[in-house]
Amino acid sequence: MNAFPDFSNYGYQVTRELGHNRAGGRVTYLATEINTQHSVTIKQFQFAKTGANWTEYQAYEKEIQILRELDSPHIPRYLDSFQTASGFCMVQEYKNAESLATLGKLTPQRIKQIAISVLEILKYLQNRVPPVIHRDLKPENILVDDRLNVSLVDFGFARIGGGEVAASSVVKGTLGFMPPEQMFNRQLTVASDLYSLGATLICLLTGINSTEIGSLMDDTGRINFKNRLPQLTPEFLDWLQKMVEPNFKHRYPSADAALNALIPLEVVQQRNNSKLAVISVGILTAIAAIFIPLFWKSPEPQTAVAPKRTINSADVNPQTQVMLTDELESTKSKDIWSLKQRKKVYFAVSAANLPEGEYRSYCKVVNSQGKFAAQSQSYLKTTGDRLNTWCWYNFKQGDKPGDWKFEFYLDGKKIAKTSFKVLP
Repeated sequence: MNAFPDFSNYGYQVTRELGHNRAGGRVTYLATEINTQHSVTIKQFQFAKTGANWTEYQAYEKEIQILRELDSPHIPRYLDSFQTASGFCMVQEYKNAESLATLGKLTPQRIKQIAISVLEILKYLQNRVPPVIHRDLKPENILVDDRLNVSLVDFGFARIGGGEVAASSVVKGTLGFMPPEQMFNRQLTVASDLYSLGATLICLLTGINSTEIGSLMDDTGRINFKNRLPQLTPEFLDWLQKMVEPNFKHRYPSADAALNALIPLEVVQQRNNSKLAVISVGILTAIAAIFIPLFWKSPEPQTAVAPKRTINSADVNPQTQVMLTDELESTKSKDIWSLKQRKKVYFAVSAANLPEGEYRSYCKVVNSQGKFAAQSQSYLKTTGDRLNTWCWYNFKQGDKPGDWKFEFYLDGKKIAKTSFKVLP
C-alpha cells in the first residue's frame, strides 16, 4: 500500500512522486488520467501544512491564468485543477524529460543547442502582448528529453509585463539566478530572464551545482567564470558575459537579439587556432533527428572527414522535401522574402528512405550573385529510415535581392535543393 494521495474521485491515479518542496507545501506527482489513460503531472499545493500559506493560492491562480493563455509545444499545457481538503491541485501535460539539474555532464556544443532552444521559448513569451517574464529560470525548471527537446516549466513566479514591483512585495525567485533588478524589486524587463538563462548556462559549463552559483560572484555581484572555461572561444565567453551583466541595459535587449548573436558563434576553440569565417546558418534537430555536436568547417563539403560507418554514400538516395518558413514551428511554406523585413528564413529538410546510421550533413545558401552567403555542417543520426532537420539564415546588411538557392548535402552528396526569391 503506497502513501500517495487518492485523487480517483477527480479522475486521476497517482503512480509516483516526481519532486517536492516540503517547506512550501508542494509535491509533484506523475499520474494517469483514468478515462483516457494519458500520463499527466499533478502539482499538489498543501496550504494547510506547516510552512505553507493559503495566501499563496493567489500566486497559483495567476500561474493558471498565464498557462491558460500559452500555446507552445515547449511549455506543458494546463489541463485541470481541483481543490482538496488541505489545498488544491493543478494538472498539466506530462513531459517525459529530465531537468538540467539532474541530467549530468553535457558537451559545450549541446549546451549551446539547449541555450538556442530556451531562447526560442523566451522569444515566444516575449513576443506576447504584454510579454510574459518567467522570473524563475534555472536548471531545475528546464527539462530536456533524450532527443534534446527542451521544455520550460514552473510559471509560479511568472509576471505578465514588466514595470516596478511594489516595495512591500516579497522577492520571488531563486538566489543566484535572479538579476539585481529582481533582487531589489526594481523594474523588470525581458532582459531579466536572459540573466537567469546566462547563470544557468554557467552552471552547466562549469559543472557546478545550481546551489553553488553564488561561489562565482565577487563583491560587486558580478559572476566570474571565464577563467574556469579556457577551452571555450573568447567570442562565446563574451556572449555569455553579456547575458549576465548586472545592469540590464548592458545585456541583450531581448531573447531574439541574444539568439541572433549566439547562432553563428563557435563554442570550443579549434586546436590549430585557425581563424574561421563567421557565418549565419546553423543546423537544429527536430522530430526524428538526433543532434550530434555542431562543427563549422571549410565551404566545400568533401573536405570534411566523415564519421566511421559502413554505409556506402552511393546507397544514399532518399526521398527529400524542403520547406521555407519564417517561424521555427510554422507549417506554412514561403518562397518570397523581403530584405526590408530582415527576417530569418528557416529551411525544413525532410529525408526518407535512408539507410539507418550517422551522416555528415551540410547546409549551403547561395546568394543572387552566385556566391556563398553561408554554410554549416553537423553530424546527424537517422531514426529508422528518416531524419528531419532545420537550417536557417539571417538576412544581413549588404545582401542583394534576386534569386537565391539553398542546397542540402549528406556525406558530400547533394540530396535536396530549392530556389527562393528575395525582394528589396
